[in-house]
Amino acid sequence: MDFEEVVRLVGSAPWYRLIGMEPKIEGDKIIVEMNLDKSKHFQALGMAHGGAIASVLDSAIGLNVNREVVKFGKTAITAQLNIHYVRPALEGKIIGVGRALHIGSKVTVGYGEVRNEKGELVATGTATFYIIDRGMRD
Repeated sequence: MDFEEVVRLVGSAPWYRLIGMEPKIEGDKIIVEMNLDKSKHFQALGMAHGGAIASVLDSAIGLNVNREVVKFGKTAITAQLNIHYVRPALEGKIIGVGRALHIGSKVTVGYGEVRNEKGELVATGTATFYIIDRGMRD
């Protein structure tokens, strides 16, 4: 399965559709965008809920890690996600991008950022993924 097909498959997943995340290939990386919807993504204080931001961050890092391991018929699944929230996301679109820092035989580590449409950092984080012997469609 080529990675464009993986991105299409992931983007059609129920969770992605439910919260409105859109994975896109941009050059040599995958980004994840989400248009913030006050009726779905906001908490009581009038800003995006941390869980919505975390979903974008986890997906951005995970897709970029999986871009590497899927070549070997494997899949990386999140084992741990560490997030540092820098500023609230109040409106518009948030964009996540990630990259692999280390790819081992059993575990990978990645880094990512979520920014608003102005390019301001909203959150940053790292994630650890287990590598499993299973392709995306198995």
